[in-house]
Amino acid sequence: MKKLIYISFLFFITSCNSQDKKENNKTINKPQPVKHTTMNNEYDYKKLISSKTEYFDIKYFDEHKDEAENLIYIDNNGAEVNIFGDIESGYISNSTPKNSLFTIYKEYNPKGIIMRKWVNFRNGGGPVGMKYEYDDSGKLIKETDMDKNYKIAPQDVISFCKEKGIDLFSNYTTIERNYNENPMDLYIINYRGEYEGKFGTRIIIVLSGTTGEIQKVTCINGKHNDSVEVLYDIQEEKKKSAQIYKTHQGVSYTRSEWETFEEKQYEEYCKRTGKPYTPKNLDTKPEHQDNKKSFLARDNDQGDENTPKKNKGFLGGLFS
Repeated sequence: MKKLIYISFLFFITSCNSQDKKENNKTINKPQPVKHTTMNNEYDYKKLISSKTEYFDIKYFDEHKDEAENLIYIDNNGAEVNIFGDIESGYISNSTPKNSLFTIYKEYNPKGIIMRKWVNFRNGGGPVGMKYEYDDSGKLIKETDMDKNYKIAPQDVISFCKEKGIDLFSNYTTIERNYNENPMDLYIINYRGEYEGKFGTRIIIVLSGTTGEIQKVTCINGKHNDSVEVLYDIQEEKKKSAQIYKTHQGVSYTRSEWETFEEKQYEEYCKRTGKPYTPKNLDTKPEHQDNKKSFLARDNDQGDENTPKKNKGFLGGLFS
């Protein structure tokens, strides 16, 4: 329930910014999607637990717990262990292996028999891998694959965070997931730092767990979230793309339609002149895209926002 409330609040505050900071918002360039790569054994969380039945040492806990009935310590392998509970409600253990980005969560009944266990992202983040559930006797009764709907793996998100300079070991960094609470399976990255040169006491990046596309980037500042600014919103970008972008020879084009039209003209130009042609979706070098865009836009240099005028260059000849 706590997680549901948190995620609901998260999306609420990210939807409110346009009214508060609309005049100061500056939309960044469309971010590149997170890419799926091969498994990195360094972060293989699937090896941290198994379906084996386990038992909690109640006697040891009672002998070593503090006044608040918590037991916090570093074990012999360097893992950070935090245990709490009592004989009436049962016991919960959180163990984060040394230098790990994941925490092992285990829940025991009052008799000390395992009830549930799975692996979370550290700092109370969302569950990953297999979730195991048991009956009162410790018999395994249910297995749930928490990765089932996620084509983008946790390792991919970790790599993305590293590329963005996000401190994954900071206490201010969490990685959440949502599970069927939204039509889309999402990762929610929450951290303190910068995004594309913009600093925030909280930066929230929401990305699709299926395609890796960044859905929204929000920058929050102020002790009471006084400043909430959306740096990027894929839905707003789609709305802009669906609007009329250019009108040429009586034909109206959306942004995407115009870009497709330009690309086709450029391809035909390359064929006529013998110049090498690389399709836009395969040409990953930004400088090539910029050069092409500048070249194709010559037809519009003297035009107004919606109606380009002809010139004597490449496009002028094509469109005459």
